[in-house]
Amino acid sequence: MSGRSVSFVDRLLTALRAPLFIGLGLAAVYLLQTLPFLLYSWRLAGLPLQLLILPTCVAAVICIKRPVLAVMVATVAAGVTTVAVRALHVNEPTILSPLTPVETVAFLIIIMTVVFHADAVAAVIEVGLLCASATFALLFRENTNLYSSETRLNFALCVAVVGIAVMVAIYLRARDGMRRRALTAAVTDAQRAERVELARELHDVVAHHVTGMVVQAQAAMAVSENDPLAAHRLLPGIVNSGSDALTAMRRLVGTLRESEPLYTATTDLDSDVRAAVERAAQAGVPVRLRMELPDSVPQEVGRSVLRLVQESLTNVHKHANAPTEVTVELNRTVSGLRLLVRDDGIGGRVVPVGGSGGYGLVGMRERVELLGGLFSAGEVDGGWQVLAELPLEGTR
Repeated sequence: MSGRSVSFVDRLLTALRAPLFIGLGLAAVYLLQTLPFLLYSWRLAGLPLQLLILPTCVAAVICIKRPVLAVMVATVAAGVTTVAVRALHVNEPTILSPLTPVETVAFLIIIMTVVFHADAVAAVIEVGLLCASATFALLFRENTNLYSSETRLNFALCVAVVGIAVMVAIYLRARDGMRRRALTAAVTDAQRAERVELARELHDVVAHHVTGMVVQAQAAMAVSENDPLAAHRLLPGIVNSGSDALTAMRRLVGTLRESEPLYTATTDLDSDVRAAVERAAQAGVPVRLRMELPDSVPQEVGRSVLRLVQESLTNVHKHANAPTEVTVELNRTVSGLRLLVRDDGIGGRVVPVGGSGGYGLVGMRERVELLGGLFSAGEVDGGWQVLAELPLEGTR
């Protein structure tokens, strides 16, 4: 039931923005009213008197784009028609108002459109002009007795019809405002999510390679005076890390331009993890890898596992104090995958060059929790340990 009412309201909102629908509706009402009178009605300057109503119909069609002009045209047209009807003593059919059926429909459309689109002050003035022209028609189209019950009933009907039209337009305007605000909020949330995803991807991918470059450059500087050849052997690693960083950045820019997902991992988790471990080893920290993967890993889970490995190894380079070995274990459990990254850094953590943005652990926790997994990180036996458990089925 509620779905149908929403659909009906949406149709009304669409109609109030569509001059074509308004024009077709008025044309149907106009033809129903006019056909019986085209050949036999009173004529003014050789034309059927019904043609005097056409400007009011045109006003209803243009009121969306030009509301002020539409109100003026409808007001003047109603006044001219009233004078012509009174001068020729024509008995025009009316319904719910002193106006003809097509005039009544056109006036209601203009009133609803003005209230829906215009600001409050303009709406009051424009609706007031239309009501004044309808009152003028009530008083002068026929020999009206202001104190008769028929006149009072007719006037009450006019007020009721206009009031209903105004209330419906106000309701539709409020409903449209709510829909616009909901749409704006949805767009804002989507943009925020995209920014968070981009920030996470930049941190996990680019920072991983840049950290490797910094660590290798620091090592080269430390040994350059005593062993220039050792420093020279570190340069290819810096070049490779820089090339990888540029490649990752180009992929990110490319996915942004093509509106594709912001991921640079392949579908081969085994090869991706081994490549990440090899790059970490080239930076000077020995890594011991133990990996046992299932035959099939969902792409989203595999991508997150790779980012966790990269970020954990990056944190070892940035924060670990003189680690001698890093252990990376990736094994299948009963419910999913278990990732363990542990270093044996001695003492407290060190402050990296350029400071720390503090987004690494937050990003890793977000990745795991989005998949319905468990994440923990902290000091263990003087070193640092990252532990993540990710489900392979029923991820959310």
